This record gives sequence, structure tokens and C-alpha cells, in this order.
Amino acid sequence: MSVTLWIIWFFFLNFDANSLSDLFPSLFYLPHAARVLCIVYFGYKAIPGLYLAELWGPLYVIPGAYGIEPLLTPLISVLSVPLALETLALLGFKLGRNIESPLNKRNYKHIALITIISAVFNSFLVNLYVEGSSITTSQNLNDVLTFFMGDIIGTTLVFIVLAVILKPLFVRNNKINPS
Repeated sequence: MSVTLWIIWFFFLNFDANSLSDLFPSLFYLPHAARVLCIVYFGYKAIPGLYLAELWGPLYVIPGAYGIEPLLTPLISVLSVPLALETLALLGFKLGRNIESPLNKRNYKHIALITIISAVFNSFLVNLYVEGSSITTSQNLNDVLTFFMGDIIGTTLVFIVLAVILKPLFVRNNKINPS
């Protein structure tokens, strides 16, 4: 899912491989939705696959565009979701499977909360790593805000598309099994 969303994002924007520093594409970054959904629904065992997808997507589409240095950036991005879940658990909001759980996997508001918190961690920690442990200028703060908004808007777009695509499936199942 993550690689597919990365490739869709890349081609949808008709991104120029020569302008990798251009931040416009991060205004809606679709793969953050894959991180959130996979880790929320499949648990921490999804982390290795997501990490490999975060590495493979860019390397497949733009061979040789990235060096060896950005190997840690995808790991930080993938670990932002478990960090958000653990932060919420420390605050007493543990992710559960039933309706009485403080965080319910079936409640879109809870998924949105996890998305927002993980986007904050992702945008801040990735930019902290990229900028060399200091975010001091207005450009650095603008990068953090752009990454944050990109994760939120991209995830929202993916959730809307999934809701439209999957709605007939849920409606049909409710008619068959109304309980």
C-alpha cells in the first residue's frame, strides 16, 4: 500500500526528479495514510514492511536519486505512528478493538487523532534529523509545517477515496448481516 501510494503521489504530481528539493509535493503526501492504517490495524509487525516500502518506492521510481544518507529518514517516518500510539497510551488512551476502548480502530475520529499526532512527530523529527539537530530559521519552521500539512492532507485524501470505494462493501454487508 505504501509503495503504491508513493508511486501514485509521484506520478500524480508529475514530479521532476531534478528538483528533489522542491517542497510542493509534500503539500499532500499520500504514504502517511499507509503508515497510519497499517500500524493501527496490523500492529507493530507492519513496521519492517513499511520501512522497506518507504525505501523501495523512491528508489524504484527515481533510481540513483538518493544516496545512502536518507536511510534513517524513512525509519523516523515509519516510527512516528508507534510513537504517537505510545504517547496516547501513556496518557491513558490505549488502542483497542471494542467500542469501550479509549481509542477504537473503527472510529474515524480516533484514527484522525493518531494521524495528527504522528504527523506532528514525523514533521518535527524528520526535519530535526535533516537539519542537523536544530530547527532555528523560519525556513526550517516552514519545512516542518509543510511536512505536517502534507501528511494531514495526504492522509485525508486517501481516507476519502477509501471511504468512497469501500462504502458499497460496508452497505452490502450491513444488509446481509444487520447485527
